Amino acid sequence: MKTSSILIGLASVVSSVLALSGKATTTRYYDGQEGACGCGNTSGMFSWQTGIGSGVYTAAGSQALYDSSGSSWCGSGCGQCYKLTSTGSSPSGQGTGGASGQSIIVMVTNLCPNSGNAQWCPVVGGTNDYGYSYHFDIMASSQVFGDNVIVDFASVSCPTTATTDYAQCSC
Repeated sequence: MKTSSILIGLASVVSSVLALSGKATTTRYYDGQEGACGCGNTSGMFSWQTGIGSGVYTAAGSQALYDSSGSSWCGSGCGQCYKLTSTGSSPSGQGTGGASGQSIIVMVTNLCPNSGNAQWCPVVGGTNDYGYSYHFDIMASSQVFGDNVIVDFASVSCPTTATTDYAQCSC
C-alpha cells in the first residue's frame, strides 16, 4: 500500500517536472476579464495584463500548465513564467506562423479550459487537435509575435516587474 502511494506521488512530481519545457501551440485573446488567477476586480482585468513590459505578457495556460489536478480557480500554475520561442510555424491551416527564433516571456494569469476550447486547450494527459499537450493563449489586444505560432517553451524566473504586478492578484 505504501509503495503504491509513493509511486503515485512520484508520478505527480515527474508530471510536474515534464511541464517545465516542451512544445506548445499558441493563440491570442483579449476579453478584459479578471481571469482564473484573480488578477482584476469586478470591473475587469488589471491594465498590466495586456503587456507587463517589453516582451513580457500574460497568458491563459492549458489545464496542465494552469493546474494539473483540475482546479479552475487559483491553480498551482498561477504566476508561473515561461519563455516562449517561436518555431516559425503554425498548425496546418491555422495561421501563418511567425519569425523563427523570436522569444517572449508569459506569466500564467488565467485558465484556457478544455470545455469550449478543445481545439486548442487539451485536458491533462491529452493533446489538442494539433497533437500538442500544452497551449498558451496570450492576452494581447494585437498580434504579439506571429499568428498561432508553435513554440518551444521553458519555465523561467519571472521578471521583477511581473512579480510585483502579480502581487495585486487574489491568488
